[in-house]
Amino acid sequence: MKRSTPILVFALVLGFAGIAGAQSSGTPGPGAYDIDSLLTEHQLIKGQAARTDVIAWDSTSSVHLTQIETSVEMHHHAKHDENVWIIRGAGRLTLGDQKMKVKAGQFIHIPRGTPHAFHNMGSNPAVVLSVFSPGFDCKDRIYEDKAGK
Repeated sequence: MKRSTPILVFALVLGFAGIAGAQSSGTPGPGAYDIDSLLTEHQLIKGQAARTDVIAWDSTSSVHLTQIETSVEMHHHAKHDENVWIIRGAGRLTLGDQKMKVKAGQFIHIPRGTPHAFHNMGSNPAVVLSVFSPGFDCKDRIYEDKAGK
């Protein structure tokens, strides 16, 4: 069943986590997290296109904080559903064959197997929280330019 664009955009919130080189300090676990504190603790390095940090993880789901300076290349996840909440910024999202503008406050649902990409359209990094189900170990990321090779 094909969903309408507004539902897809509303469902978009957390889908960009696990971008090349996910990073984590310590063992993520239960807790209440403050976005500003997390961004201070996990700073995007100048020149880095994107940075993803694991915030919480268990076998059923994982939460990732992603900062996107420029873009996230087209990719999909074969074994994971991704839900993305855009915390800060705006950009152009490609979700399957749809292209749309997205901004802070929107939620995105990305079912497993759905190709997706993001291009930051702001002057500051976009910040998103992604929730993966099951828990994402950052290995199930298949870039589209390599999928058929």
